[in-house]
Amino acid sequence: MLPRGGSSMPPPPNPAAYFPPPRVTLPSGLDILRTYSGAFISLEILFGTVVWILVSATRVPLPLLQGWVMFVAVTAWFLSIVFLCVFLFSYANRIAINWNQADFLFHGATFVFYFGAFLLQAATTSLHHLPRSFNSTTRATLLADNEYNISIAASV
Repeated sequence: MLPRGGSSMPPPPNPAAYFPPPRVTLPSGLDILRTYSGAFISLEILFGTVVWILVSATRVPLPLLQGWVMFVAVTAWFLSIVFLCVFLFSYANRIAINWNQADFLFHGATFVFYFGAFLLQAATTSLHHLPRSFNSTTRATLLADNEYNISIAASV
C-alpha cells in the first residue's frame, strides 16, 4: 500500500545535474593558430599592417579622418599582437576570465572600429576630385591619381 499522498513514480531528475553547460576553451601555444580565433587574429595583424602602410604612404589631405584610420590600424594591430601572445605564451591559463567571451568581444570591437575606419577612409577617397587651392593661380585635386589608387586599396 502506498503512503498517503505518495505516488509510485519518483520525481523527475533535474536536467541541469545531468547535462552540464558546454565549456569551450581556446587552446594555448601554437595550437591557437589552428582555430578560427587564431586565423582572425593573424588576418587582423596582416591587414592592419597593410592599412597602416598604405595610409602612411599617401599625403594626408584630411588629418582628422585619416588620423582616426591610423589610430584604429595601429591600436588594433598592437592589441591583436598582445591578444595573440596571451595564447601563444599560455598566459590565458593563468588569468581566470572567460576567454571565449573575451575573444568574442575583442573580435566584435575590432570589427566595429575597422568598419568605422573603412567608412572614414572611403569618405576621404570619395573626395579625391575636389580642388585643393594652393594659391589663386595653382589648383590641384585633393588626391593625386597614385594617392587615389593607394587610398582605394587602404579602404578595401
